[in-house]
Amino acid sequence: MVCKEKRFRQMCAVFFWLFTCFNGLYAVKIVKVDVPETIQYGVQDAVVLDCDYTYGNDTSGLMVKWFFKTKTRLVYQWIATKKPQDMGILRGRVDLTYRASNDSLKMHRALRIVKPNTDISGDYTCVVSTFMEEDSRTKQMIVFVPETNFRLIQNKTDDDTVNVICAADGAFPAPNLTLATPNRRLDGVSHKLKFVNGRYSAVASVTLLDADLPSPAEFICTLWIPLAKYTVRKEAIYYPGPMSTTPEMPTAADMQLAAAVGSKGSRFYTALTTILLPALAQLLVS
Repeated sequence: MVCKEKRFRQMCAVFFWLFTCFNGLYAVKIVKVDVPETIQYGVQDAVVLDCDYTYGNDTSGLMVKWFFKTKTRLVYQWIATKKPQDMGILRGRVDLTYRASNDSLKMHRALRIVKPNTDISGDYTCVVSTFMEEDSRTKQMIVFVPETNFRLIQNKTDDDTVNVICAADGAFPAPNLTLATPNRRLDGVSHKLKFVNGRYSAVASVTLLDADLPSPAEFICTLWIPLAKYTVRKEAIYYPGPMSTTPEMPTAADMQLAAAVGSKGSRFYTALTTILLPALAQLLVS
């Protein structure tokens, strides 16, 4: 009985060794996929997505493919010893002369994308295959755009309250806005998000009672783009008290912000009307 078990183990070891050798003869294996997690739009002229691999003795049918988001969206294909091809969303945007290696079986494994824009943000899957084996890896790349206009506005609607509005335009991907004081995050904040021409505009606003605030009060707006790991903030000081007796004309940016915040019944719209009409009347009288 002991002899049979010993012979069985020896046979298993030999079989495993033969399987490993046979598999190594034909195996293709990805060892590293180098895809930048984030890049900032307009900062660099091109970005390289690399897919390094090892291969066995039999490389018949060696092929490298890159897919965008899903395996139904092929954007690049290279059959070893032939010319690479770009297609789909990357057609005409890949440097097909780029060489990642001097090895003729790895030469065109990488993507060099020229003038990367936000529309190519997403998951990239590299698939390396032969007639016998296939291996694949997926990584995400985000092309992000910082905000072009970021502002924090305090607007009094009456002697007892203040509207705090934070707004940002021109960002990608979608930004998050938070309003806070140095001690706590503010409750009851309303949020609006719009997507126009490939960029996001965001507004966060809240109405506060002067009686609930210290004097002076500090407000902090934080803009965060989670997918890009990008954060920026603005601070403003507010002194609770009665409204100024001298009306002040709203700026063009304030008027645009009023339109962004939204509906007929919005407090910010009402506040701007309260300020604008007396100001226009005063200008006409003078």
